[in-house]
Amino acid sequence: MASIEPKNVAPVMFGLMLSLFLANLDQTIVATCLPAIAGDLKGWELMPWIISAYLVTSTATTPIYGRLSDVYGRRRVLLASIALFVLASALCALASTMLMLIGARALQGVGGGGLRSISQIVIADIIPPRHRGKYQGYMSGTFLVSTALGPVLGGFFAEHVSWQWAFWINLPLGALAFGVIDWQLRKLQLPARPHKIDWMGAFLILLAATPLMIGVSRVEEANGWFNAQVGLPILFGAVATLALIRWELRVAEPMLPMRLFTNRIYTIGNAALVAPSMVMTAMIIIIPLYYQAVLKWPADEAGPRLIALTAGMAIGSFFVGSAISRTGRARIYPIGAGVVTASICLLLAWRGLGQSLSFDIACIGGLGAGLGCQINPMLVIVPNGLEIRDIGAGVSGMTFFRSLAGAFGVAVFTTFLIGRLGAGAALVPGNEELGANAGVGLLRRDMDGLFNATQAQAFQSVRDHAFSMTFVLAACLALAGVFALFLIQERPLRANSGRL
Repeated sequence: MASIEPKNVAPVMFGLMLSLFLANLDQTIVATCLPAIAGDLKGWELMPWIISAYLVTSTATTPIYGRLSDVYGRRRVLLASIALFVLASALCALASTMLMLIGARALQGVGGGGLRSISQIVIADIIPPRHRGKYQGYMSGTFLVSTALGPVLGGFFAEHVSWQWAFWINLPLGALAFGVIDWQLRKLQLPARPHKIDWMGAFLILLAATPLMIGVSRVEEANGWFNAQVGLPILFGAVATLALIRWELRVAEPMLPMRLFTNRIYTIGNAALVAPSMVMTAMIIIIPLYYQAVLKWPADEAGPRLIALTAGMAIGSFFVGSAISRTGRARIYPIGAGVVTASICLLLAWRGLGQSLSFDIACIGGLGAGLGCQINPMLVIVPNGLEIRDIGAGVSGMTFFRSLAGAFGVAVFTTFLIGRLGAGAALVPGNEELGANAGVGLLRRDMDGLFNATQAQAFQSVRDHAFSMTFVLAACLALAGVFALFLIQERPLRANSGRL
């Protein structure tokens, strides 16, 4: 089969960016519409599952797509993912009850898992590792645009049209992505020989990942990890994971080859990717919380400053990608960026936010740039260390671990923060007024009028200290990613993709 010519790389990248734009936009645009959806469908108690249903299925199916694309070809599987995502979007828009919407969102997540996974695999197919960082920077730019545009569109639809348009908008965008991918990926090589599908492996992946994601998503609701509704799903997922490992070691063509984890670059490289991915996702939650809980700023004043984080990530990813293409070296950048990320986190732990607009933008933007420069090179280093036959399964596995890290990041950081808040509040007289969970109570702005000046000042100190320690935790994780990189040897970046 003929290869993709250099002149056609740009149209292919446009299609891949559209695919990722669909997946990223969907999360941010729907999040803004949640109150309108819950009010219209009369399901406030089920509102969190509108997000969780998508997150669970999109993460759980990610490693399966890599193997399917190895068997049936990237183009076919990506087109099927787009079609499923668009169909599910229409079902979401037509849903008349919360349960129908949640079911449609779960189906939409199955398609979304393919959009993220196969897009990254195709980049690994057509772009040599030496030049891949630059194109990963373009993907980060797509993330920035979708993150900034999603809340604006979601708010407009919810207030002036209807929340259903948060899903209808996926139809024309999906049709455009489908057409571009269908045309441009026809020349991408198909599998050279027939393969068998390890359907039992696929089932065990779902059986392991789904309860893990459900358990993690319940941590905040259950007020900690030591709760049956958190611990039992995680325990079930752990047992299923052991069964998955045992099965995959026995079959000839496993869905998730265990030999990947004997590759030092793959195993340790994923650990170096997981740490900053946890920090990145957590900061998207923690920074707005800091503004609203500690500084008492309204959401519309705190939210726009978060744009500096995503803008910094996109800019950092683009520039480090270009540097990798010029120098052919990748490991040095996440090492330096991890140190910068940790330093900024420690500065925020010491000084806090709200000093001045310029200070906040510099710190938040610098934090985003550091995370971008830490994450982007790993998307080059890890695939570069794989054999060509393992690119599909390896890259989809990497995407899976990154998504799982995001979910764990939110759970770990919010649980840590609430735990520190609760421990500090317990030492202040009158903490009973905060409710059964004092940590959550300190995050509520409507509790302040219940206390005298001395108590209010004591609780404010507790908030300051808890958020400071949370930033210290972020610094430690950023440095953990740096430490992991010293455990792997840098391998020269391949000058060709090996697939064309």
